[in-house]
Amino acid sequence: MDLAKASKALSNPTRVRLLEYLLEKRIMNKGDLMSELGLERAALDHHLKPLINAGLVQTIDVIIDRVRNCLCFPLFSVTITSKQELSPEVVRDVIGDEIESDINHDEIQAKAQREVTAGNLHQEDAVAIVRTLFEHRGRGTKNMCSVCGRIKRMIDLSLCNQCFRPVCSTCGRRIKKDKDMMELLCDRCVSQLFG
Repeated sequence: MDLAKASKALSNPTRVRLLEYLLEKRIMNKGDLMSELGLERAALDHHLKPLINAGLVQTIDVIIDRVRNCLCFPLFSVTITSKQELSPEVVRDVIGDEIESDINHDEIQAKAQREVTAGNLHQEDAVAIVRTLFEHRGRGTKNMCSVCGRIKRMIDLSLCNQCFRPVCSTCGRRIKKDKDMMELLCDRCVSQLFG
């Protein structure tokens, strides 16, 4: 990483906010970034370019519902944790080149879990990738809880950390993972794990 380029890129508060948001979410669609940060496409591209040039952020193009999308994620060099780098190759292995609205969660989850098991992908990054695709899908009419079967607002749905299926806050169970983290599990995964 070029320290001078990184310093220049981070001299703008919008870029700092953008990078902080990506560090929190790990991977986001450009469209979602625009709506979350209140930026127009040109403004987002203007702020992403210095972050990419400085080696802080990377992008990957993918076709979602026959529309070209750009997924953005921070590079390993800016994370202060022991997580492995979220590389374009690993993301491509999980999601492929083209994604339809009707995402097969079992297939995507299996690919993501294979990458986690192989040590190529951190569990939180696998959840972030699937969540990005799920949230894109949810803009249509398919934002339905996989446990109760009710159509919900996107804001009321999350992904089960184990099977990556969408669940609403009433159907999911928050299980204490460690002293600082809670894990969201659907009823099916709770019964599989705890009987």
